[in-house]
Amino acid sequence: MSVRLFTAPLILLAIGVAARAAGPGDAAAGKAYFSQMCMQCHTADPTEGGGEIGPSLVGLIGRQAGVGDTRFLYSAALKGSKLVWNAATLDHFLADPATAVPGTTMPLPVPMKTDRDNLIAYFQSLSSGAQ
Repeated sequence: MSVRLFTAPLILLAIGVAARAAGPGDAAAGKAYFSQMCMQCHTADPTEGGGEIGPSLVGLIGRQAGVGDTRFLYSAALKGSKLVWNAATLDHFLADPATAVPGTTMPLPVPMKTDRDNLIAYFQSLSSGAQ
């Protein structure tokens, strides 16, 4: 019986650690990643400067792919994708844009899942107004 009493808390601890590792990303880390890797082309916050090569990502969550920034000419592939940006569609797209939407002009993937989760948390924090 003492073995059960000892192992039960360890199992619960392991479940808690696994749930936390698989949980939502860190918005602050996502903002830092965005500033380093994405801001050359994009902006995501109207108060920050950003690149002019790619579209603005302001208000990205909940928006249909291929619409939004009227200064940017979205690819026909992205416009025709019928994607609506949410955590799942962003994760899939960012992992490998060319596979997710063949013909997209987005050239760079975000290969690490942690970085994608953090970026998505950052985009979600912008749409909720919490930064």
